Amino acid sequence: MITEPGRDMAEGRETDAVAERPVELAYRPTVGELASALRARARSTRAGRFQRRALVWTVAVSTIGALLSAAGSDRHDTPWELYVGAVVFAAFMTAAPWLQARHLHRLAERQGDICGTVDDTGVRITTAHSSAGLDWHLYPRYAETPELFVLLSADKSAVGFVVLPKRAVADPGEVDRLRAVLDRRLVRADAGEAPGSPRSRGRAVGRGAGSVGLLLLGLLLFFFAFAAVQHVAHPDRFPGIQNNTAPMSAVMLGLGTLAVAGAWWLVRRMTAMRTVTAALAVLVLLGGGAALYRVAPMLHCWGSDRIARGPEGAYVCYDF
Repeated sequence: MITEPGRDMAEGRETDAVAERPVELAYRPTVGELASALRARARSTRAGRFQRRALVWTVAVSTIGALLSAAGSDRHDTPWELYVGAVVFAAFMTAAPWLQARHLHRLAERQGDICGTVDDTGVRITTAHSSAGLDWHLYPRYAETPELFVLLSADKSAVGFVVLPKRAVADPGEVDRLRAVLDRRLVRADAGEAPGSPRSRGRAVGRGAGSVGLLLLGLLLFFFAFAAVQHVAHPDRFPGIQNNTAPMSAVMLGLGTLAVAGAWWLVRRMTAMRTVTAALAVLVLLGGGAALYRVAPMLHCWGSDRIARGPEGAYVCYDF
């Protein structure tokens, strides 16, 4: 193949010029983008991951404790204030990124529109009232979400962060160039979560297995809820006044529903598994619906120790 040296050199210089051309951005951050950046930072730091796990466990333990206390023999003395406080705390912690994002957004609004450039030397940001240059050593890692890139500072808690929305570039193709610059200069904080990585595949398998396990647990709890009221539901086979097991059955229905919800939550970001889990969850919940259909007429006797089914099918409550 014969080529012209002068032409090849010109094309090479043009290619280098394109590669070195800064990626230009123009945007004004939104509350949603700032909240997404805060969540990405939390997922990328040890403190943030610990906080998220603690929140999940707090909600789970509080919910299970409230359900068990409500069905126990001393359910009239249930410390509802404690559980309400735990729910309020969990709701506040869940909403904290959004509340913090609103505060940051008010500060960003005072700066007006933001213009920036990103190249191998760093990030340059200009607003109506200020301008700043950020070298890469100040932000050595980054995380990516479907909507934006988040540059994270070098400290363990990533106190400082810079939000670069993908919508800020004029051409969608520039997003790939921006990602290429970041990959050359920074380390991905979520590298283990990248699709196709060994850690990502291992977590996917673990989440799938956990989802199936929770679905089976939910089905088992629904079966126990159905069987717990077997005696009182069939007075022809078990005549007389029976122990009121409806509260415990209701608790198992609640725990089974939580198990099904947890199964979906584990795979909510996995398209294929999410679809399969949703289909299986519907079948499991049908079993729970059958149990609820049996238990619901008994729930008006929640505070009674004994219960019996009358000749017309209605349930009578007894206290001894």
